Amino acid sequence: MFLFALFRASSHSSLAPTVEIGGIWPPKGIGVLDPREIPFLNTPILPSSGAAVTWAHHAILAGKEKRAVYALVATVLLALLSTGFQGMEYYQAPSTISDSIYGSTFSLATGFHGFHVIIGTLFSIICGIRQYLGHLTKEHHVGFEAAAWYWHFVDVVRLFLFVSIYWWGGI
Repeated sequence: MFLFALFRASSHSSLAPTVEIGGIWPPKGIGVLDPREIPFLNTPILPSSGAAVTWAHHAILAGKEKRAVYALVATVLLALLSTGFQGMEYYQAPSTISDSIYGSTFSLATGFHGFHVIIGTLFSIICGIRQYLGHLTKEHHVGFEAAAWYWHFVDVVRLFLFVSIYWWGGI
């Protein structure tokens, strides 16, 4: 709901910019990231990691323990790559959280999502360790399924972030 509120605040402010921000979106004097650069490069990484976690799930169901570990390692590596790109993006961002409604919604939405990526990465690391130790079987892997659902939620939110914050917000 918090992310939905941030998406709503961003879309409301972009569709009906007030006089206080210059009547335009993005607000006058605020620099924005080009959505065709790092954000575009970063966006397919999380859905790719979602494919890797699905591969891990199928491997667990098929009883192929090594493949599940490899898939979870791929998931974690892609998640770390995405987090690294997010850090580069923040470093290069021309606006900050204190730069009007644009900076606030951009920083909060992407930061909150980044926090969830880090949490999901930790879940995937723990599942990878558990898989390596043989704790997950085709009959007993509820914790893994919860982590996989969480990870897919993070994937989908990234797609919404790209469209609503980066692409729409940067027009």
